[in-house]
Amino acid sequence: MPDKKPKSAFLVPFFGELPPYFRFWAKSCEPNHDHFHWFVYSDHVTRRYDLNRAVTMIPYQFDEMISDFRKLLGIKIPGHYLRNVCDYRIMFYFLRRGREPLDEYDFIGYTDIDLIYGKLIEHLPSDMGRYALVSGDDGKPCGPLTLMARSRMDRLPDSDEITAILEDPRHRTFNESPDLTNIVAGGKAVFCRTDPVQPARTAGFDYRRSFAVWNDGAVTVWDIRGNRKEGGFYHFSRYKRRRRFRVGEHSEENGQWGIYKYGIIDIRSKTTFHRLKLASLL
Repeated sequence: MPDKKPKSAFLVPFFGELPPYFRFWAKSCEPNHDHFHWFVYSDHVTRRYDLNRAVTMIPYQFDEMISDFRKLLGIKIPGHYLRNVCDYRIMFYFLRRGREPLDEYDFIGYTDIDLIYGKLIEHLPSDMGRYALVSGDDGKPCGPLTLMARSRMDRLPDSDEITAILEDPRHRTFNESPDLTNIVAGGKAVFCRTDPVQPARTAGFDYRRSFAVWNDGAVTVWDIRGNRKEGGFYHFSRYKRRRRFRVGEHSEENGQWGIYKYGIIDIRSKTTFHRLKLASLL
């Protein structure tokens, strides 16, 4: 019997040098290729290519994006404000639908690259097709992972509120605003929940003292309180800029790694796993 589950595309603009952990992010995308595809728009690639079965790399300059916003949407992006890209990506569907086969997907989404995915389809609602918006946060869109039903996307260009935010040089994080939910959903059902999508943020978890293990496509999160939960992704954003944060030289092709406040490490030995657990929970 053919798979009837919706197909989703994530549109991921990233301007600047791709970080060392990017290869682990991309590897965690690959096991999800049956239901999800990631299009990464980067000013640090020179040709379009498939990094793996789930990730397509596309050359794209910031100035090109500004021009596309003006020509295709009549929106005037006010300069090179890189922090505002998290909001610009809400509208990338309209910039790229003529160049990527985005109308073949049921959902269009945005996501971060400072995270590791688990088996996404297992941790999103089984009746996903009934929702206008799906996210990994409680009651609102989620910067690390939000999906919008493509059938609802045409509501976005008609929003004066979105246009005003994108033309404002201030950093607004509208991609995480309940107002965006209202624009997209218009009263239709939404699924905005940390549980089971983002375990580290679920009730009872101490996300500040947590760590995760990626094991052949699955992500399991632990915390100091003894909680353990498999989920859709683990977001390590708050650790990535620390000087002690390191990405091991080991290959991302290894079947198991740990993600914690000091980096990403190979944990195929029990000794290394225990060291990871102790360091994360201090």
